[in-house]
Amino acid sequence: MYAEEDIERRRLEAEAADRAYNEALTALDEAFPRLPDLPHPPLVYDESRLPALNESWSLLGVDPGAGLRGWRQRAARLVWRLLQPAFERQQQFNSTLVDHLNRNVAIHRANREAIEATLLTLRAELDKLQAFHSRLVMYLQSITLFVDTKVRSEHIARLANFMSVGLTAVSDEYRRDWEAMVARERRYVAAVDELRSSIASVQQAGVMLKRELERALASGTTVPPPSAIALASAGVAGPAPVTPHAAAVPVTQVFDAADAYKYVSFENRFRGSESEVRARLLQYVELFAGAADVLDLGCGRGEFLALLGARGIRAHGLDSNHEMVEACRAAGLDAREGDALAYLESLPDGSLSGLSAVQVVEHFQPAYLVRLLGVAFRKLKPGSKLLLETVNPACWAAFFDAYIRDITHAWPLHPETLKFLVIASGFQRLEVRMLSPYRDDAKLQHLLVPREAETLGIANLAQVFNENVDKLNAVMFSHGDYAVIAERM
Repeated sequence: MYAEEDIERRRLEAEAADRAYNEALTALDEAFPRLPDLPHPPLVYDESRLPALNESWSLLGVDPGAGLRGWRQRAARLVWRLLQPAFERQQQFNSTLVDHLNRNVAIHRANREAIEATLLTLRAELDKLQAFHSRLVMYLQSITLFVDTKVRSEHIARLANFMSVGLTAVSDEYRRDWEAMVARERRYVAAVDELRSSIASVQQAGVMLKRELERALASGTTVPPPSAIALASAGVAGPAPVTPHAAAVPVTQVFDAADAYKYVSFENRFRGSESEVRARLLQYVELFAGAADVLDLGCGRGEFLALLGARGIRAHGLDSNHEMVEACRAAGLDAREGDALAYLESLPDGSLSGLSAVQVVEHFQPAYLVRLLGVAFRKLKPGSKLLLETVNPACWAAFFDAYIRDITHAWPLHPETLKFLVIASGFQRLEVRMLSPYRDDAKLQHLLVPREAETLGIANLAQVFNENVDKLNAVMFSHGDYAVIAERM
């Protein structure tokens, strides 16, 4: 497979080749001479033949004495005989001149017709040349597509030839091998993920055991051997531990700590990294601006404590998981281990200026939660904020994924249910924020009807189908989490 740099380079090279190809065609088109403006044919000569002068102006054959009598008749005829030779020569000259002029007119008419025919022929040839030029450009533009289709046709022909000699079996065998390889790769990836989780759990257990051992040795208490831990996990009483000092730590306490690291690994894998959780919790920091002492129930790895501390808000956390508390303390945060209800009851009334429980209340049984909310109301100062975030079981996808995946979840809380319990406990100015919306591409999709099929009665059916899709999306893919925010008045 090509790297992204190779793909980008090939794309740029293809674009450069296309630009060069188009520029060359444009230059070819501009370089071709355009059709010039040809002169018009000469004006048409008067084709009427000049009449012979001896026919128009002839005086021969006229009797000069006609109409005269006597001596006038004789004198006129005498004078005519003297002038007649001159008139005959003039008439001959006129006839010769007329013939010459008529011959010149015929020659000019023939020349005009020849010139006109030449111009028409030249114009027709130039029109043909211009049409050839246009077709040449179109031909050059089709070369690339022709070559591509030719290559594909040859490839298809070779493929068909191979198929005729048994390539079908080879392709099926190759496809089966490919699918088997993909399946093996998926199993390998899954196995690697499981191995990484196991290694992380083992590392966490090692850190925990080392810390508990150092703490026990430093305090002079008894540390049970590994066999005692194994027997305790099976519910069998082991041998009495060796007691180098007076006090002893119960085996169950160490074993509980050994189990605690597993939930830490669960949180790391399924809830998200610390940076991801911190980004989701950032929206809540402003709720506690100006607060003097905020309690974060179920503080976990301490992401929200760190955010509050960065804003100068004094806060401490409480968690029943030993390893979570140790992670907070390792980060320099104020965290304590214990039961939420018992710890709240130990505090003076009105001693807290804020209380948060993010992804915690779903771990409580209903009776426990109701009592905890009542105690929290007494321990908060007037004007203090209460923040409860949990999984949204009204969203089916969230319930069947995030909620039931965690075996420590005790009771799903519908948004209306938790809202009612908070109000019934005395809190006011309540707000419900719907969080973690599902992406549109993860929801059920609408049915698109082609325009040509709208007249077939399918449009109404598609509308009903899409309305049902919207209803399903509203209950299946709405919001994965929600938060109830209230105030102690």
